[in-house]
Amino acid sequence: MNILICFTFILLYILLSISIEDINTMLISENKLILLTILGILYLLCIGLSNEKIDIKDLIMNNLFSMIIIFIVMYSISYISYKIFGINSLGIGDIKLSSISTLWLGIELSFLSLCISFSLSAIYSLHGRITKKFKPFQQYAFAPFLSIGIFCSWIIDKIQIF
Repeated sequence: MNILICFTFILLYILLSISIEDINTMLISENKLILLTILGILYLLCIGLSNEKIDIKDLIMNNLFSMIIIFIVMYSISYISYKIFGINSLGIGDIKLSSISTLWLGIELSFLSLCISFSLSAIYSLHGRITKKFKPFQQYAFAPFLSIGIFCSWIIDKIQIF
């Protein structure tokens, strides 16, 4: 339980850092994504070592495979929107962040986090269009929405444990 609290605060800190950086620069640091990946694998190792019923290799391989699936889904969304509208709707940093989050969440919770992220982003975008603060197809930082979705999914999963 103490290890989950530790990893919760680590995840929160990194997600906040990534969100602030994305808001200020519209970029996500590669170093922060690498750190998130390494800590995600460390989290999986801790989970595997703390539970004898879990095979660490299978857990890591399943989550790495899931990470590839999420990457392909997000990249496809970005590619299709670029072909249709001529703009990049998702940056590569957003795509990487969503796929790396799969290490922490697993495939099911990753899709939940994406649903939360896209829903919140749609509300934000709609509000911006109604109040005329956004031009059509105006880009804005998506990492804060991803971070909220990731962290909400993480908390939902941990509530089920207790």
